[in-house]
Amino acid sequence: MEDFDFHQHYQNHEVDISWLSKPSQHEFRWRNSDGRWRKSNRRVSSITTFRKALFQDNPADVYFSTSSWLNPIDLPRLSDETRPHPILLNHLIVFDIDFSPLSLENLEQARITTLKLHNWVEQNYDYELKSISFSGSKGFHLFYNDLDRSLFSIENAKEREIAVKDERKKLLQEVLLAGFKVDPRITADTRRIIRLPGSIHGKTGLLCHRISLERLEKGIESWINDVPSHFADLEIPKTAISQDKEKRPFKSYVNEEKEQIEQYTYMMEVSNHLPGTKDRSALIFWTPYSWGTGAECFERLNAIIEMENLGYCVIFSDGERILFVCPESITRAKVVKILTHIGLDKLANTLVQREYYWVRISGIMEDDGIWYNEPKFISIISNNEIKSTYSKSHLTLLTKLGVSLDISQYENLSGNDEPSIRMVVRD
Repeated sequence: MEDFDFHQHYQNHEVDISWLSKPSQHEFRWRNSDGRWRKSNRRVSSITTFRKALFQDNPADVYFSTSSWLNPIDLPRLSDETRPHPILLNHLIVFDIDFSPLSLENLEQARITTLKLHNWVEQNYDYELKSISFSGSKGFHLFYNDLDRSLFSIENAKEREIAVKDERKKLLQEVLLAGFKVDPRITADTRRIIRLPGSIHGKTGLLCHRISLERLEKGIESWINDVPSHFADLEIPKTAISQDKEKRPFKSYVNEEKEQIEQYTYMMEVSNHLPGTKDRSALIFWTPYSWGTGAECFERLNAIIEMENLGYCVIFSDGERILFVCPESITRAKVVKILTHIGLDKLANTLVQREYYWVRISGIMEDDGIWYNEPKFISIISNNEIKSTYSKSHLTLLTKLGVSLDISQYENLSGNDEPSIRMVVRD
């Protein structure tokens, strides 16, 4: 790859910035073939200024910021309190859909998911579709403009950016709970960069480029061979050969880009507390690894249900453990007792100290962009003879997780409508 003349490509071919309202307000970065990162030290307003910004670099991958700024040059980091906070002018709503490893089968799955996600967004949000990109590798990018400008009128620059991030986090949670496995690193991050249409994907050699909605609606095999490939030896396998994690290139990045390459994991969690109540909790936990996922585990869970007279319980599995959800309105003290009895002392102590705890309800995405350990619905254990009061928010949670139930059929409900959900990033 280091022998490929990327610079020559960008001098002879145009990247696609025409769809950006004001490209000069976006930050541009690139990663050279030797792994070093560079930032544009000038505003990019045209193909000419883009080529001048590259100068003599050999960029294997070119990116632009999903946000636009009053001054996009040399943006201070979020942690920098010595410089004025940059003024955020807009933040594109971006979804990155990848299915790994690269194969025609996975690309088709990514295409179908992207199309379904777009249709879902159209039905639920008043966003303007700006662009669709084939990433040049394992998936697609959706770009929308938020027509609601109220958050961008917040006078304080720092408060404005925080408000936009919070709103995007809520959107991301809804998208993930709707079953669309997008890259959570992209959508809610106002400082994120994404691959520039018209640029070469440095790993595959395929062109990242904009496509029409009409093309997205067509099967991947009908048009993938039309995508320019700059590496002669590229051959996309029909099916995924292996699910093993691929080796990550470019390990010798410069220090200034360390924030972008730290290894993180991403997941969604729900609080067991019933919003709108003082001391009511739902019983939610992952079983210990020692219980397994077979008959012994289910015998233990059935024993808990019978001993505690639980009326409605739902069971999920991620292949290694069982996620147990009982959406009943239970006193905090009783939940502590149950958790202690089954050996989940750490969780019980957290509930005592904080009056709530958080439980993972999604798969885990590592920094390779692949989702692992996705909880799958297994069964419902219901005893209709037991009349309980249920958590309205945790019944809502179950519907978001794909469980078919009619909340209106429950006579006694407690708490608010929506559960407390958060996106978690861990290093």
